[in-house]
Amino acid sequence: MFSLCPLILCLSFVGTVLSEKPIIYNDLPCKFSLAAHNVTRHNVNSTGLPLVLGQYGASDGASFEVTSTYASYPYNLYPTIALSNGSLRAYRASGAWLTNATAVASGGPLLWFTSALFNHDAARVYNAVQCPGAALPVLATNGATDRWSLCPFNLTGQTNIVFNVSGSAAEYKLGFDPRECWKVAIHLVPLEGEC
Repeated sequence: MFSLCPLILCLSFVGTVLSEKPIIYNDLPCKFSLAAHNVTRHNVNSTGLPLVLGQYGASDGASFEVTSTYASYPYNLYPTIALSNGSLRAYRASGAWLTNATAVASGGPLLWFTSALFNHDAARVYNAVQCPGAALPVLATNGATDRWSLCPFNLTGQTNIVFNVSGSAAEYKLGFDPRECWKVAIHLVPLEGEC
């Protein structure tokens, strides 16, 4: 059974309040991939849609990535993710780590910053939350696990993770139509052993 976890209570998918509190981690001993589990509709598997770091732009000495579905951006240049001291790190297939998740803004996508030329402080706002009875931990930012959505970005053709979508925001300002988004939980799927 899947659980969506606010930090104060774990509510099972059918709405029953569980007496046990979730366990919150700033670090995980294993590396993982990300998957978006639809919380409003049926899922075809137990983990959700695979997520990758899709293209979002570049400038001198730096590139920017956005968390996209593999179906909308079928390249997985960063197959391994880690949670270290509250920051998300992305690793290339070679094992090189030059990429960190940025702090997510309300109504904005989950972005990443890559540079080999200069350091960019990693945002330390992420946690893994393990709910009692749940098979996989879920991603939280600033204490929230239940504000993630997948949104189609029509200009790029990518479907991206967005934090705290507001239905009142104008599509032209955001790059997506909030009415086309759906709520997800971001599963942390272990690659090596158990998290």
